[in-house]
Amino acid sequence: MIGKDGRLAAAPRLVWMFPVAFLCLLLPARVGVAFGLELGVAGAVTTVVLFALPLLYTIPWGRAVWARHPWWLLAAQAVLTYVPFAVFGQKWATGLSGLLGGLVLLVISTRLSWLLFAAIVAVEAVLRLGVLGVYPVGGPQYISWVFIVPVDMALPLYGLVRLSDLVAELRAARTELAASAVTQERLRAAARLGVAIGDRLDVVTTHAAAALSALSKVPGQARAHLKDAAGIARQAAEQIRQTVGLEWGDRDEPPARTGRTVAPRLALLVLVIDLTVFAGHHVVIVVDEYVGGPAKAAGVAAIVAIVALQLHHSLAIRAGTRPRAWRLTLPLQILLPFAAIAAMFGDLEKTSLVGMVGFPAGSALLLLRGRRAWLVFALMAASVGVPRALLRPDQLDVALYYIGLEASTGLAVYGLSRLTALAEQLEAARRELARTAVNRERLRVAQDTHDLLGLGLSAIALKCDLAGRLIGRDDARAQGEVDALVRLTTRARADIRAVTSGEHGLSLQAELTAARDVLDSADVAVEVHFAAPDQPLPEQVEAVLATVLREAVANALRHARATRCEFDLIVGADAVSLTIVNDGVAEDAPKSRVGGHGLANLAARAEALGGHLTQRADAGGFTLTVRIPLPVEPSVRSGVEDAFAPGDPPHGVDEAVGRAVLEEEP
Repeated sequence: MIGKDGRLAAAPRLVWMFPVAFLCLLLPARVGVAFGLELGVAGAVTTVVLFALPLLYTIPWGRAVWARHPWWLLAAQAVLTYVPFAVFGQKWATGLSGLLGGLVLLVISTRLSWLLFAAIVAVEAVLRLGVLGVYPVGGPQYISWVFIVPVDMALPLYGLVRLSDLVAELRAARTELAASAVTQERLRAAARLGVAIGDRLDVVTTHAAAALSALSKVPGQARAHLKDAAGIARQAAEQIRQTVGLEWGDRDEPPARTGRTVAPRLALLVLVIDLTVFAGHHVVIVVDEYVGGPAKAAGVAAIVAIVALQLHHSLAIRAGTRPRAWRLTLPLQILLPFAAIAAMFGDLEKTSLVGMVGFPAGSALLLLRGRRAWLVFALMAASVGVPRALLRPDQLDVALYYIGLEASTGLAVYGLSRLTALAEQLEAARRELARTAVNRERLRVAQDTHDLLGLGLSAIALKCDLAGRLIGRDDARAQGEVDALVRLTTRARADIRAVTSGEHGLSLQAELTAARDVLDSADVAVEVHFAAPDQPLPEQVEAVLATVLREAVANALRHARATRCEFDLIVGADAVSLTIVNDGVAEDAPKSRVGGHGLANLAARAEALGGHLTQRADAGGFTLTVRIPLPVEPSVRSGVEDAFAPGDPPHGVDEAVGRAVLEEEP
């Protein structure tokens, strides 16, 4: 529970310990009150029993018990709360109904809970003011106790428990926002590709159907339709590069805002209300003291200053930094309650501002580091109670009350401030994860757009060219090529869906069949040497090999004047290799970029699986070889979850390959 810097660790899995510690520190203070009110051992035991069910609620395994029997346990707490009024009468300690109020706020998750909480405070007020009478005497400060003490006990309990729950829920749902952002990004990519490519495919299909209708009757018109279709397919292929560039240009755009979670807002609200109520109670105490006006003004001013300094400290911690001039403001806050007491009474034994000492105790935990933080906290918690015990050994119950009050107040201030900061940090982390997920999704779209759609569009254009040349020479074969063209457009649409969904699997055999077909259309001779593996290749390995084959064919068609293409697949005991050779030379690309960004893309894919890709271009042609080890452990997870593995650096195939594509863009 103690962090490396000596402070209470605020790890999300341990936040439940804040309310536990608060109740454990408050308990001795209330036991001291029981003895101070001369309720004896019976009163002390009753007080301890009253804390049992609230403590059970704050412990994780105890929460399960509460979940099974919430109404029975609330009823039991109500009985424990009100029976002591009948047993002990007027002397029964003020404010313990706040434990019941806090549980009502926690267990009943509707607005009714706040009405019931107000009713609980009202019932105690009626019992105190209308039935039993205020003890030990009347007066504003004792009357204010009736209203303020239950609130000041219930709100920290509710706030610390609810905030710890929200922080845990926020951590558990840390991928929720990212998943939503990725879904939105996929819809956006689908719309973009639909406009850039999908609409053009529809036009190509229309031209193909028109060409089929006119093929035997008006050959010239059929050729014109196919020529137009080829031009549109090439425009779509060019649009791919622009789409990839657009994905890169938008990479830093944050995901759409989906609203803030309740945790940061609730954390701040509970913190401010608790500070205000507690300080307001002490203002009433000071005003009720039998001192002159200037002394009262000094006391009120000290309370206001202590609260202002506390907000200065807590809000800075919420923002993730220490406040400005904290080396001055912390000592000032520590001295203020004692200076105010001395100024009001000239006697430090007077304790009207004793509760305010808990504020700088909490600030010490917030601002100091290491053992110093806990040392100062302990000194502040003991600063009034221990001297009281030494000076008045007969008032150990009062000393115990002061120590418990200051320690519990300090921990409540620290816990609410730290949980506020933690809620903000987790919310910021969720948004950063969403941003990372969107960027990874854009990189994946860039990769898949290039890999899945490029060859298909080139093949469509080639089919259009081939069918146009065959019209009038071999109409039957021309019709077959147009039919194949329509199938290619259907496949391209499926590829668009695969790009935008992120769910696609490539078959090596299917890619080989498609490669034969498109190379035949381009009058490129194909030679295949495939050694069938004894067992199916791992899915990721087959997908990379299929992608390499597809990209190699696309490069041969785009950049080289190949007349022959050879494919060799060798499956060994520990590795698989694929070699593609063509007899063309890429004359229109710099030697440093043979094959364009597609080969950088493929190299990144192979490296992500522990393999490597090599290329060689010479006067005899171009050779591309990819080798991947077997068996391959799935080192990469696709989808949103990959973006959120704790401590996992960006290393996925999608990101590595996508970045390779984008960095090669002109």
